[in-house]
Amino acid sequence: MGSTDDADNTEAADICCASCGIAEVDDIELKNCDDCDLVRYCSDTCQEDHRPDHEAMCKERAAKLRDEILFKQPESSYLGDCPICCLPLSLDPKKSVPYYCCSKLACKGCTTANMMRQLDDEGAPNGCPFCRQLYSKSEEESERQNKKRFEANDPLALREAGMKHFGDGDYDGAFEYFTKAA
Repeated sequence: MGSTDDADNTEAADICCASCGIAEVDDIELKNCDDCDLVRYCSDTCQEDHRPDHEAMCKERAAKLRDEILFKQPESSYLGDCPICCLPLSLDPKKSVPYYCCSKLACKGCTTANMMRQLDDEGAPNGCPFCRQLYSKSEEESERQNKKRFEANDPLALREAGMKHFGDGDYDGAFEYFTKAA
């Protein structure tokens, strides 16, 4: 009988004001404690009256919530996820490969797997692992493809133009392209 009563008391505590005990009904809406979300109050006055009884538990729970938020790992990096394997892209630029044909950034693992597939299957076309577009055969074709992406205001192409200007020492031009890419 004790476990059923405990469950009923916990449920009742969830829907009653922690200070005065007024139940949450159609007319009365209870607000959660701002810091810990463990208790509810019908008014600011009840919250202030109950603060001395609740303060220690509230601080402990608030610290636990802060730690959970602080130490929680992000779901992905700011670069996003690899469009093929859906794993977060590494922050290290050497561990991802840009593909200008489809404006995707793929991880090295998927790029390597694509190369292995092409080596194993001699008839397999040599192309992008995401969109399967064939790689450019000449530098001229590659430049034409990049120019097309650049004219479409593709962020990856704009970033690449910025990197080219940065490498040449044209920092103002690089800044302009990086700004457009962002």
